[in-house]
Amino acid sequence: MSKESQSLEERLNAHPQLKEHVLGLLEIAESDIESADEAEERTIEGVRGLGKQVLQEWANHQEQTQAQVLRDDTSARGHGKKTPLAQHIRRD
Repeated sequence: MSKESQSLEERLNAHPQLKEHVLGLLEIAESDIESADEAEERTIEGVRGLGKQVLQEWANHQEQTQAQVLRDDTSARGHGKKTPLAQHIRRD
């Protein structure tokens, strides 16, 4: 299923820690905080946490993508053990 056809909830469910940060920001918006300063402080902390989590999710995605590219690239395969034919040359 493509990202475009998934709902926001489905996409957030695929990233539970990211979803937790988004829900935390919604809690602030729906809270009974009386002070604008307190609401601002909590929002800034929440957005910073959200930003850190987004970068972590992005890094994980990049790592998985690059690992798959390397697995698929036959020229990037590791070389096996050297054959015994050259061992007598290397011993000296």
